[in-house]
Amino acid sequence: MAFELKEEGFRLKDVLLVVGIPEATYHYHVKRFDKEDSDIALKELITDLFKKFHERYGYKRITKELKKLGHEINHKKSVPDNAGIRFKMCEIYAEIP
Repeated sequence: MAFELKEEGFRLKDVLLVVGIPEATYHYHVKRFDKEDSDIALKELITDLFKKFHERYGYKRITKELKKLGHEINHKKSVPDNAGIRFKMCEIYAEIP
C-alpha cells in the first residue's frame, strides 16, 4: 500500500503516517523488494522435517536433524518462523495443557 501511494505522488512522510510504519521499515522493504530468497530450498527442507515429525519438532530438534543430514546451519536459520510455520507451532503449544 505504501509503495502505491508513494508512486501516486504523495510525500513519503505523509504516506508513512497514514500507513503507520517507520521510515526505516519502508526503506528496508524497498531495498529487498526485487531480491530473490536464497533460502528457499532450506525453508522447504525445514517445513518437510517439521511435517515429517508430526509438527512436534522445534528449532533445536530441527537443527539436529539438519546437521544429521549434513547441512552446516546456525540454529537461527532453523527457527520455524523462517519456514513460515511459526504460527502453527504456536497453536500446537497453546493447546498443550
